[in-house]
Amino acid sequence: MQRNRKQVKTVLKNARLRRTAAAALLGTMMTGILALGSAAPAMAGDVSAQGWPTGCTAQVQDWGGVASCSSHNGGSYQAVATCKDSNGNTFIVNGTWRQTGWSRAFCPGSSKAVSANVWTSPTP
Repeated sequence: MQRNRKQVKTVLKNARLRRTAAAALLGTMMTGILALGSAAPAMAGDVSAQGWPTGCTAQVQDWGGVASCSSHNGGSYQAVATCKDSNGNTFIVNGTWRQTGWSRAFCPGSSKAVSANVWTSPTP
């Protein structure tokens, strides 16, 4: 009888060890599976270097001003011209907002452009 009790205790002890090992293994597997499902989202690029156009130039034309940028970086640009009429009055005209090509600011009537510039914006 003593021997049977000893065998039963050994069997129970081995069963407990197997359950403990199985539980630890199952816990490790579940942690791995949950970690796969909750991976961190991809990081965005450095936003500080984006948005504003770069490589911009502006030129005075007789009829107004033109502006262009070599890279829009997600933003946009606009030509701005200062015009002078025959009475000597000056006023500012704006071209269209662009992301590619030339923005043109036209002086009205017989007025002539005296300066040109480019305005930039981080928004399209």
